[in-house]
Amino acid sequence: MWEANVKLGLMSGPYDLKTNRYCANADRIAGLLNELLVKQESKWLPKLVQTEDAMRAWLDNTPREYVLRLYKFPNASGITVIAIDATIEREAKKRRALASEDLTIKKVQS
Repeated sequence: MWEANVKLGLMSGPYDLKTNRYCANADRIAGLLNELLVKQESKWLPKLVQTEDAMRAWLDNTPREYVLRLYKFPNASGITVIAIDATIEREAKKRRALASEDLTIKKVQS
C-alpha cells in the first residue's frame, strides 16, 4: 500500500511504521486487504487469472533455457498458436455448455 501511495504521489518519505502514522495506516490497510482477499479469493479472482499469474511467475523464475525447451516441444510437434487458440475456444465452449446444462438440470429438479 505504501509503495502504491508513493507512486501515486499521495505520500512521500521513508517507510517507518514507528514515526510515520501514514505508514502505519498503509500497513494496516494492506493487512486488512490481504485478509479479505484470502477469504474471498475464489469468488473474486477467476482461476484463469491465478493460472496466468502463476505462469508469469514461473516464466520469471525459470532459467530461459528451460522455457525455450518447453516452447520447442509444441513447435516441433507442429502445434501452432492458431491451433492452440482454437482449442482453447473449443474447450471454453464445452465448459460453458456443461455449466448451462447443470443449471438447467438444477432448475428442473427444484
